[in-house]
Amino acid sequence: MIDVDYSLDQFGQMLGDKVRMDAYSAAIARAVRPNDAVLDLGCGPGVFALLACKAGARAVYAIDENGVVEFGRHLAAVNGYSDRIHFMRGDSRQIHLPERVNVIVSDLRGVLPLYSRVVGTLEDARVRFLAEGGRMIPGRDVLCVAVVQLDKPYQELTNVWRSAGQQLDLSSGLPLILNSIYRQKLQPQQLLSESRQWHILNYAAGAKTNAQARIELPILRSDVGHGLGIWFETVLMDDIGYSSGPNGAENIYGQTFLPWLEPVALRDGDVCCVDLRAHLVGNSYVWQWETNLPAAAHREQVHFRQSSFYGSLFPASLLQKRAVDFVPVLNESGQAERWILQAMDGKRPLQEIAVEATRLYPHIFRREEEAFNQVAEIAEKFSR
Repeated sequence: MIDVDYSLDQFGQMLGDKVRMDAYSAAIARAVRPNDAVLDLGCGPGVFALLACKAGARAVYAIDENGVVEFGRHLAAVNGYSDRIHFMRGDSRQIHLPERVNVIVSDLRGVLPLYSRVVGTLEDARVRFLAEGGRMIPGRDVLCVAVVQLDKPYQELTNVWRSAGQQLDLSSGLPLILNSIYRQKLQPQQLLSESRQWHILNYAAGAKTNAQARIELPILRSDVGHGLGIWFETVLMDDIGYSSGPNGAENIYGQTFLPWLEPVALRDGDVCCVDLRAHLVGNSYVWQWETNLPAAAHREQVHFRQSSFYGSLFPASLLQKRAVDFVPVLNESGQAERWILQAMDGKRPLQEIAVEATRLYPHIFRREEEAFNQVAEIAEKFSR
């Protein structure tokens, strides 16, 4: 699953999103039948689990890597569902359930559903946990894209790097800034083109981790374009869903902005051709957006080839260590961590392990307290 250390007030913001919560409440009420088993994946404080019990679930398995699951147990007790909700803290891909479930409910998205290892986590849950004929909430997410006009945010991103402040040349920062992705709050009037579906994540049938498509975006009015806006429209179940797009109601998600290398003058009738890709590399997505507009009376031909890889500050040494032919050797920190793992043999308490780690690795642990903190973190993650 995805280890995101949300605070309780951030969970509160999610719960306070009326559009999101009303839709999920309706979908859970429709999907969960009396005597069903349910999985609340990425449960947070377990509110979806509570709603599943309210809908008649016999058992709910609530999984999250966040420590807020302890508060979830309290909420379950307060609401009278302690006997039905089973909280589990950890990575769902490493957890085994005692039975298959009839419903899997989750909201593991960031600004977009293409976020960290979310898609693969949901597919793992579908394959290992969902009973035949079971229901997924959401059933499908559709990613949409449009050309956007964002003059002020674009200027705020770029002006400091274009100007020679303090008589310094900062312009080499521009390619990094303009090959990065940003969260924005788009307004309907900032859409310059028709929106188009770009990628469909069909969780019920098995969603693909990577996304790639060529799309044509007809320009609807003359203005200056600054890049691409992306959002999702979800179908939770049947006709129940919502949009995170600028034409939908206000929501917590926002939209993703992919800036262009330069603002572009656009006219009604232009067609912007985009090759848009998002590929999962490790735990993060690398985005690529190639934009083409033919020459016209009001501008020269436009061809931008961009990637969030170009906006990343990867030192050569880091890239070398990810090469397939790299032969790793543990440094002293790695040796210390390996020793700590081996010392957790079921015979020694944490304090004893920390004292010995400080003695063996004085350059890593200058105080026993530092060693104890690391030993405790490793124990929390890997011990049983």
